[in-house]
Amino acid sequence: MDQHGLFRTDVTQPFGLGTKCAKTYVTRCLLGEEGTTYKYLGLRMFAHPWNIDIGNGTNTTNEGTSSDEGKEINTALKAISTLNQNLTGRTQTHLKGLEQTRQRRNYSSHPCIKGRAKYDVALINRMTNAPDLKKEPTMGKGKCSVSWHADSSLEHFSSIAVYHTIVSDEDIAKEEAASNEEEISRSTQKQANKNSLPVSNEATELATKWSIAMRVAHDSEGPGASRRGSNIDSSVITDSPSVAVSLPPQSAYYLLDDFNHHHQHSVLVNNDVASAGVRFASTHRLLREGHNVNFMLERCRVTCSQFHKKGPKLWRSEQLLLSNIESEWIRQFYIQGEGHKKNLWKYWEQPMCQLLNYWGQLEKRTKQVLDLLTNAAFARCGEHEKNKTNGEPPSKAERKQREKQKKALATVEDLIRRTAGGSNIDDPTEILYQPICVLLEERAKMRSLWTQRENEGVFKGMESEYWPLDVPFKFDHLDNAKSADKEVGISPLGGTSKQLTKICQELKMCARAFLSRDGNHLPAMKTVLVASQQADSTRSPEPLQSSSNDEKREGSVVKEKREKDKELLTKKIDEVKEPLAATQQTQETTKKTLKSEESKKTTEETPAIPLIKRPRTTESDHRKDLDWKGWKSVKIGLEMQNPWGRKLLDGTKAIETRAYDLPKSLIGKKIDILQSKGGKDCVSGLSNVMVGEEITNAVQPIGWAIFARVEVYRYKGKFIADEKKHCVEQSSNYGWNDDTNVIYGWVVSKCGRYGKKRKKAKVLLRRMRSLYEIQS
Repeated sequence: MDQHGLFRTDVTQPFGLGTKCAKTYVTRCLLGEEGTTYKYLGLRMFAHPWNIDIGNGTNTTNEGTSSDEGKEINTALKAISTLNQNLTGRTQTHLKGLEQTRQRRNYSSHPCIKGRAKYDVALINRMTNAPDLKKEPTMGKGKCSVSWHADSSLEHFSSIAVYHTIVSDEDIAKEEAASNEEEISRSTQKQANKNSLPVSNEATELATKWSIAMRVAHDSEGPGASRRGSNIDSSVITDSPSVAVSLPPQSAYYLLDDFNHHHQHSVLVNNDVASAGVRFASTHRLLREGHNVNFMLERCRVTCSQFHKKGPKLWRSEQLLLSNIESEWIRQFYIQGEGHKKNLWKYWEQPMCQLLNYWGQLEKRTKQVLDLLTNAAFARCGEHEKNKTNGEPPSKAERKQREKQKKALATVEDLIRRTAGGSNIDDPTEILYQPICVLLEERAKMRSLWTQRENEGVFKGMESEYWPLDVPFKFDHLDNAKSADKEVGISPLGGTSKQLTKICQELKMCARAFLSRDGNHLPAMKTVLVASQQADSTRSPEPLQSSSNDEKREGSVVKEKREKDKELLTKKIDEVKEPLAATQQTQETTKKTLKSEESKKTTEETPAIPLIKRPRTTESDHRKDLDWKGWKSVKIGLEMQNPWGRKLLDGTKAIETRAYDLPKSLIGKKIDILQSKGGKDCVSGLSNVMVGEEITNAVQPIGWAIFARVEVYRYKGKFIADEKKHCVEQSSNYGWNDDTNVIYGWVVSKCGRYGKKRKKAKVLLRRMRSLYEIQS
């Protein structure tokens, strides 16, 4: 799992929307039953299901996952599932023992255990002794790898089981080296299939540097958590001292029944800067049913099946559900970036597309409710009975709109009577209009805060795979608009916070007009005809001539006059058309003649010089992801500063190290080596776009290379051991430092030099970091 990049850094928002975001010190991965998620510190994690195979089934869309990788990940997921079953059985035994102890203390035979022994998710943390960890504030011992907390989102009185192990850097480096070089013996392979690395003496010694700390904190979680308020530290009982204990590798501990309700725990590591190895901890939990996507999809299905019903309570539940699936599910998925989506899309494509579809249905339903309340207000003010100021009869579209207003008023008045139950209501808008306004204002604020979160500065310092993705919403689309793309949510309403606020203000004006019966309080609206044309834009066009009913109403005199006016207008158009066409033809002939003479003159005076146009690009053109389809089709060059390019081509440098992965489509493909002048370490000396002489002056294509695979260095020991292959000294700025989490080594299989006669590139276009598209 670690080698295949399943562990990721989370960007949390502990104090809710509108507050500061923060990166986690540990990397995490969530596994569980199909559709499970885990919400903590304002972030929802989406689980890799341990009962579905990668590479099997119709929902697999990840082209970057090979069959061997899929098998390895499947094996790992199933191993955690087996561990979950074993921990469940042991938890059942411990709960029975706890119940017997409590019964003896209370001298009672009544059941004392409320929780059940079941786990549906496993949150696996990967921890190292990072230099920027904060010191533990209360005990004065060590630093917090995981801060004080009680596990959230769990079923009340459910138990928690934690399996942990410590692995030294050297052990992992040996394991990776053996795996990469295919030198694992059968005995070692059997040990790997048991999903446990052998415990070395060094790992046992390193385990003493880690400890699990506990402290009493009543109502931190559970049914009484609301009593403590928002300040979780207020529940800590300072009279009871905190305790901390170290556990040997490959051991487990349990928090049974209501223990998590009244205790907090943390993970501590010693203060020394020496390596403490890597601690893996698999925490098994039972979540509340609202954190499973299948529960949410069923709620959406039931709600959408009741759209034929009307009423304030029903409308409120629809609006709350709409805000919930947008803020707590859809936006939570896409804010975690392209890397997160790539890892999980094979499992989550279907449920996420279903949520987007239900979101679109609820947005359309919102539009229908708003139209009903707006039309009722217009009818209440008598707008549907007013005649035009010029005395003309209303058009067909206007008559249709007036009929809608009349029906809407009857519906709203009926709803008011049913809601009131026969009693008089002083302000009926408090029942229908005001609740919708409040919910719309809350959604407008929510979208504004999500926009702030997506633009938080913390993402700028992270790799591009962590940058928030655009949420696939399409706003201001017609009600009956359809899209071939399943990954899209379509709304007929405006989507920005300002647009929603404006809609809310207009609805408040309608509420005031409904109550006062004064049309002056109504919002300024476009003509009925324009509104009707927008609503009917996808229908077949109406015939140009009037209908038979209109002809009878207008009379034969009006009809004859209209036909004469039409003939006269056609005749005038023809009279103007002929000289205009002749004039246009003369102008075009003159332009062609002048252009030909000018071209001829230029050719005679100056030699032909090929003109290279500078491509117009946007920032996204220079930040392509690893799955960009263009990697396969275009010619690619790799910028390498002098002398690293020469060292690679003469065989001295067998591994090119980078802070980012090589796109899988480029493995086995010939890549030009573009040697640039030596400059600042880790900083490209080239522009995003270069043409013509700019290329000649800045970079030289000295040869080519083919990379066979990527060696992923996740541990300092392994990176230092391969120094002769990648030629990066430890003191170099390209080396492993305190902030390094991973380095990618592109392993060279073939390379060659170019001769002096080489066709020059016309355009260099940066596609990702130091990878350029070459246009000749």
